[in-house]
Amino acid sequence: MRRIGALAAIAAASVLAPATARAADVGSFAGSPMKLDATDTSIVAQHFDYRTCTQQVPGPTGALVNTVGPCEKPQDSGWGQWLNRLNAALRWENWTVGLRLDSVVYWRRPVDNPNFASLPGAGAYGQNAVSADNESRYTNSVYPAKLWATYTAPGIEITAGDAYVQFGHGLTLSMRKIDELGIDTTVRGAKIQYTKDPMQVTLVAGFGNPSRVDEATGRSLFPTHDPVGQDVVMPVFGSDRIVGGEIQMGRGLPVVLASHVTGFTRCAPYHYDAQGRIVTDFFSDPGSVTFGTCNDSDTRTWLSSLPTIPPTGNAHTITMGGQSLEVPSLWGHGKLYLEAAVQQANHYLEAQNANPNGNALYGALSVDFGPETTTVELKSNRNFYSVPAAVNTTAAPEFNVVTYTFVPPAETYTMLDTEFGFFNACVNAVRLKEDVNVTEHLMVYGQGVYAYSQSEQVNGGCDAMGHTVSTFPAAQVEDRVYDGLTGLEWYFDDNASHVYFSTGARKDDRASGPWYYDEAHAEYSIAKYISGPWSVEMQGRHRLRRESNQNADPLTLIEKWWTEGENYIAVKLAPKWVFSQGFEYTTLQGQPLTYFNGSVLYRFAAGSNVRLFVGQQRGAFRCASGVCRFFPPFEGARAELTLRF
Repeated sequence: MRRIGALAAIAAASVLAPATARAADVGSFAGSPMKLDATDTSIVAQHFDYRTCTQQVPGPTGALVNTVGPCEKPQDSGWGQWLNRLNAALRWENWTVGLRLDSVVYWRRPVDNPNFASLPGAGAYGQNAVSADNESRYTNSVYPAKLWATYTAPGIEITAGDAYVQFGHGLTLSMRKIDELGIDTTVRGAKIQYTKDPMQVTLVAGFGNPSRVDEATGRSLFPTHDPVGQDVVMPVFGSDRIVGGEIQMGRGLPVVLASHVTGFTRCAPYHYDAQGRIVTDFFSDPGSVTFGTCNDSDTRTWLSSLPTIPPTGNAHTITMGGQSLEVPSLWGHGKLYLEAAVQQANHYLEAQNANPNGNALYGALSVDFGPETTTVELKSNRNFYSVPAAVNTTAAPEFNVVTYTFVPPAETYTMLDTEFGFFNACVNAVRLKEDVNVTEHLMVYGQGVYAYSQSEQVNGGCDAMGHTVSTFPAAQVEDRVYDGLTGLEWYFDDNASHVYFSTGARKDDRASGPWYYDEAHAEYSIAKYISGPWSVEMQGRHRLRRESNQNADPLTLIEKWWTEGENYIAVKLAPKWVFSQGFEYTTLQGQPLTYFNGSVLYRFAAGSNVRLFVGQQRGAFRCASGVCRFFPPFEGARAELTLRF
């Protein structure tokens, strides 16, 4: 604990010490003022050791016996972390130069935790699994996560370094930041955007650059050791080359057209020597160590280590093209958006080139008359996969959510973590939503979704014509999904208070007849203004679920329903204080039944605050901006300090 306290003190000192030097006005150059914007976020967290749970398993006689074991994987427990992110942007005339410097320090890694010394060697929770898992986790590091210089003038913007970019709704290119999930992916290279209405041209070229460290798990994309031959260093993330362009015509006019094209080329992150080992010494091979290499032999070796699912995962080249049409105003009563895209993936192995082409269509129409608004959203994808970053997901599975393109889910207001496998690769779906403003302060809505997926099942898939491609009978890999939802939004106390509530159900059945997934759910967010600076808020979500091959009875092997959810209550003293308490639960086998936590946030200046969280949170999928990822259970304490200047 003394070591943890010392590290926390160092973290605080590193943030607070230079505060006086980060003034907004830092002088002038050539007669023009220079401005420095800086934000520093420092996080110190200590995970507690895993809790134990009692499970019932069949004994030697067939009767159920109680066993006690870890409720979560030991490799996710007991470790400590100090992570610091410094964002700085220096502005002068038309220029902005920026840097995000990330640093992280770990202690009490699971592999070094004395409390885990008695674990058995084999098994998913054993010492061997802990040791292998630690190879690509808990690596101390300091690295420039983002670097950029931007020149901006009327009609032109030029960026050298890291840039965010998205074409259309993201079918052909989507490099973006999703803070809630810890995803931050840019193109590191050059971006040029020229605008002269009614035309805009965007060109981009560079390397895919996702954040290298996952805060939630301590996993990283830095080279690691082979868990079998631990003296062998192996790469985790490749060298992805990206070239793309978009032309928009009709900006400010009744109809806006845009054409997009993007090319992805996968290259090896390092050169492999004669013994098959990667060369990581900068002075021996500065070019390859810095930028990777497209040498044919090196690239083939690297791609052979990547997963073959999805098909775009280890493709050598991927070409994307798209066209969108937007009508911003339908006679003042709505809007229309349509986007179509095509995809071609090429592999070194000819067997993987049997079905290289795919296509996608996305559309959204919104029409409003008086108090009613009707929204229709559809998608039709045929062998159209998102383009993932070239990550060895065996070594770093948490980074399988890092992609360079985005397929809109067409299921707003639903639980996206109920789309399993590659649900959207081969799917036809439609969403109909009706909003009715009953009064100025009350809106009610209802929504229905129908989807037909050929790729949700592990062995599913289709070709560019939409025909099911599988070694199994088509009906066994095709799913029909029905999803309904209704809710309301009510404002009162002169809009200082509100009630949001929704409830719905989802039914996902295989075309052959058996159910695959069922759910009923309810969500709410209630904010009540008290007086002066005081208000109270409550948020919650509760779910009743069952899933094929999950939560099976240990004797009958029949899948059982389980419940899960959370409720959070917060008391706010605006604008300084927020006190909150949370309760989470799940009846899923092998997990603790209840989780309790509490937190306090104090805003001591505009844009600056400190937050302390202590307690437990269950492992679960979290979704934001149409993307979902799994977060492991958390039990411990976490302090976050954010300073903005």
